[in-house]
Amino acid sequence: MLRNISFVLFVSVFLSSCITNNDLSIINTKGTEPLETFQFDYQLKAGDLLSIQISSLTPMEYDFFNKESGSNSQLYVQNPYLYGYLLDNSGSLKLPVLGSFKLEGKTLSEANNIIQLQAERYFSEPSVKVNILNYYVTVLGEVNTPGRVNVIEPNTNLLEVLGLTGDLTKLANRKKIKIIRTESEKPQVYYVDLSDKNIVNSELFYLQPNDIIYVQPTMKRFVLIDNLPAAISTLFSAFTLFYLIQPN
Repeated sequence: MLRNISFVLFVSVFLSSCITNNDLSIINTKGTEPLETFQFDYQLKAGDLLSIQISSLTPMEYDFFNKESGSNSQLYVQNPYLYGYLLDNSGSLKLPVLGSFKLEGKTLSEANNIIQLQAERYFSEPSVKVNILNYYVTVLGEVNTPGRVNVIEPNTNLLEVLGLTGDLTKLANRKKIKIIRTESEKPQVYYVDLSDKNIVNSELFYLQPNDIIYVQPTMKRFVLIDNLPAAISTLFSAFTLFYLIQPN
């Protein structure tokens, strides 16, 4: 009797410690269904480093804006602070010739239009392009390639960044992804459940500069099972055999 109880306890612990396909899934839906998405457009804030590129019909007049295209372009790639323009603590951006712009709270498109209007006063048919240079996030924990990720598109979401790290490992806890985000100069901790379909309608689904994503390991660390019914069948077959060979 004691052996039977021990075996049953072992089976129970074994099954509760197994990672199943359900543990590996994300954004669970019932078949094909539309998902509501959060309309996110990153707003500039103090500390953002911007690349300002201006082209016009009179290139000699604007060349000083395009410093990254000069002879030391490789050095600029390695250290964008050499040619970027920083939003100061008041959220303002100072540009040579064009003056100062209050850009905090503006989207990239809005900032582009504001600078474009001012550039038209000085250059012939100018074209302005604004990008963020220091849009980095750090991904740690149960991913295949942890480290710092350079986000090219400001509206990049969490799944896209995790894809850039080579995806989550099978030991990753997809139901409790930690995001550490600095707000008002104070770090805030949030948790995201990737199995919840409503995550795509959350502001946390979209990352911001200097976010830290930590993928915690699941507590189920013993066995990985791709076919749970087959595993249960095997265990009960083993239990039956164990029971039959016991002496009366």
